[in-house]
Amino acid sequence: MMLYYFSGTGDCIMIFSLLAQESAPAAQSSEASAVFTPDNAEHNFNTFNQWLSNASSWFISYLPNIISAVLIFIIGWWVSKFICKLLLKAMTKSKADPTVSTFLHSVINLALKMIVIICVLSTIGFNVTTIITTLGAAAVTIGLALKDSLANVASGTLIILNKKFKIGDYLETEGLKGVVQKIGMMHTTLRTYDNKEIQIPNSRLTNNNIINYFVNDERRIDLIVPISYSADIQKARDVIMTLISNHDMVIKEKRNRVAVDKLNESSVDLSVWIWCRSEDYWILLEEMQESIKSSLDANHIQIPFNQLDIHVIDTPTVRTQK
Repeated sequence: MMLYYFSGTGDCIMIFSLLAQESAPAAQSSEASAVFTPDNAEHNFNTFNQWLSNASSWFISYLPNIISAVLIFIIGWWVSKFICKLLLKAMTKSKADPTVSTFLHSVINLALKMIVIICVLSTIGFNVTTIITTLGAAAVTIGLALKDSLANVASGTLIILNKKFKIGDYLETEGLKGVVQKIGMMHTTLRTYDNKEIQIPNSRLTNNNIINYFVNDERRIDLIVPISYSADIQKARDVIMTLISNHDMVIKEKRNRVAVDKLNESSVDLSVWIWCRSEDYWILLEEMQESIKSSLDANHIQIPFNQLDIHVIDTPTVRTQK
């Protein structure tokens, strides 16, 4: 170990060194015995002064850029927060799903702040082209690896923005039916009337046909009521129209009608249109089917079923004489 002590202003320099004797190679002992001369010390001091002078010149020359970068960072950070706050407030007013709202808020907030950071680096003097290229390559790699998941996320965003359906709507798609319970980032959850849960990827909902039964406030019930060929069609029509006119859930201003739809092999099919509010659809459907059956039976109007009549013809046997 060496201890150096410098005394005076440069004219008198005293050096004391204590060397610890250890078994070491000759190269290490020669390094340990090296000492700084006054010329080396003065050279190092001048080098430090030169570096400090250059650093001061660089700082002064880049001071306007540094001030601009700081202002861009402060203002950009505040603007990004303000935009994200407005977006979150707008999505809350539109009654968007909280999960999707939080996700979009986080993504947009991150994107805006990255733009601010890139602008700051560009103002200071960094080559942002390399940074953007690297980020783009990473984004492409991640996108290829997670293309299905990203497709579901993008589809969920489109569902929220386009308002194709909302929580509480009754949907049918690809043979699946249910009430929308949740619109998530990856899946949309439906609940069937027998209390089953169905999770459908969002990309399938945007790429396939969807029937939304409750998107409008009013809905029409379509029934087919068969009567026998021997029944009085006008009497059957009057019986059904009386039931429709007297029911409180029926919208009287709409076109409710009973008409012959088809002449089947064993029945005359009557087409029945009944308009109601969407929330009353299932209740009214059940009540009208029961009431129509009971009223037709009370008026002796038969609702036929498929049947086959077999007529056996007895023909006399013809005997031949030999």
